[in-house]
Amino acid sequence: MTMLRELLSLLLLSTFLLINLGMAFMRAFGSLAGMTWRKVLRLDIPENEKKNWEKLYTAVWLIVGGWAFIKLWGWSATRVMAALFGFLAFRSGANVTRTLIYGLHDQRIIEEYTEDSSVLGIIGTATKLSLLLETVFVVAFALAYKAFSVTLNPNGLSANTFILYLWLAGLAFGLLFGWFIARNNRGILLRNAIATVGFFTARKGKRKADETVEKAKKAPEGLRSKLPKLGK
Repeated sequence: MTMLRELLSLLLLSTFLLINLGMAFMRAFGSLAGMTWRKVLRLDIPENEKKNWEKLYTAVWLIVGGWAFIKLWGWSATRVMAALFGFLAFRSGANVTRTLIYGLHDQRIIEEYTEDSSVLGIIGTATKLSLLLETVFVVAFALAYKAFSVTLNPNGLSANTFILYLWLAGLAFGLLFGWFIARNNRGILLRNAIATVGFFTARKGKRKADETVEKAKKAPEGLRSKLPKLGK
């Protein structure tokens, strides 16, 4: 019965890992699309003033994830899955708090460009969706918790407890890192988010339309009187 429960947990875990990878791919594709759209349209989106520090974030989660993977690795299905989970645990926790802080920061900056609550609502919804994707990790870990009951040597710490500690450490790191990046930063931190790119695209279109109307108003009177005739 115990073996059956572990097999079921591993099956569920494998499914959630595939879902997690699929969602990560979709998020990466969306970010790439947003970046391409932003560059092609030459959108004037305030740049992250501390963007060089983002390399530190990537380096930290890769180092911690690699260390956890090696520590949890073993020649069994349970240990392989635990190693994969360990690799993702710190990053998943860090992404939750960092994304939350980045989203709140961007909403505050965008409020200075518009008073339209529906636009701000879309930005907030996009942030919540990103956070929802990260909760897949937590749900999968909860379902597979019993399957990770193997003990790690030499300190006797269980794999599931170790993975949980990694995730909590990631939460703390993401919170501190997000606070540091957002503090006194006038840039948009999620510049490639589709909702953000869409807002600045609409803003640029409206500005160009206003400029066209303003130029028409400033045109010589004689030229303006001829404009209706051109449409006949």
